[in-house]
Amino acid sequence: MIIANASGNITADAKVRTVGNNKVTSFMLASNSRFKTANGETKDETTYIRCSLWNNKEAAKLLYRGRSLNVVGSFKMNIWENSDGEKIPSLDLRVSFFQVFGKNEKKEIVTETHTAPAQPLTEEEAKQTEDDLPF
Repeated sequence: MIIANASGNITADAKVRTVGNNKVTSFMLASNSRFKTANGETKDETTYIRCSLWNNKEAAKLLYRGRSLNVVGSFKMNIWENSDGEKIPSLDLRVSFFQVFGKNEKKEIVTETHTAPAQPLTEEEAKQTEDDLPF
């Protein structure tokens, strides 16, 4: 399992949807980096990270557009179909821990830390985990 840590700003208010018996909070995180090119020019680059937070629908009220956030989680490969019927691969981050920064909607400066409950493993993931055991 690969664990990732990313910081950035939320691009739009989080949305909660139901998948089976689980509630999933989804949001997009924009993470900015600055670097110099070989000819000395400074460039800015933004990486967009699709995030999902399982079984913590109350967190959605903290995850609104523009909010600064740090997330920790594991990657999950998804394939979705666009309107033309093409299959599009997507690498998403399943958030297991997040920390919000800055002002909340009441304009109070806060730092809040939250741990998400674990998402249940699919049968395929459980089998992969069993196959990875050295005994």
